[in-house]
Amino acid sequence: MIMSTADIVEYRRGDSYVYRLTVGEHLLVALHARGDEPLYALTPTGALLWERLADWSTPEQLADALSSEYEVGREDAVQDARDFLEQLVMLQAVQTRRIPT
Repeated sequence: MIMSTADIVEYRRGDSYVYRLTVGEHLLVALHARGDEPLYALTPTGALLWERLADWSTPEQLADALSSEYEVGREDAVQDARDFLEQLVMLQAVQTRRIPT
C-alpha cells in the first residue's frame, strides 16, 4: 500500500517510558537503560501532552488540548505539539500509525 502525504498521522505513547510526578517534577523515565539519560524532565505542557497520548491523537488534537488549557494561539499550539512529538519519536517513546485519507 502506498501512503499519501495527505495521510493522517496519529501518535500514542509507547510502553518504553513511564511518567512520574516526583517532588513537583514531571519526569519521563525509561523502563530499560536507553543510552546515557534514563529520564527526561517534562514541562507542565509536556506532561499534559503525554497524558493525552494515552489514546491515539493527531498533532491537531494535541494542539486543541494545549489551547483549551493554556493561553496560546492555534498556530503556536500546533507547532509546539509537533515539536514535542518529534522529540518523542527520536526517543522512541511513541507509536505512530497512518490513516489513509
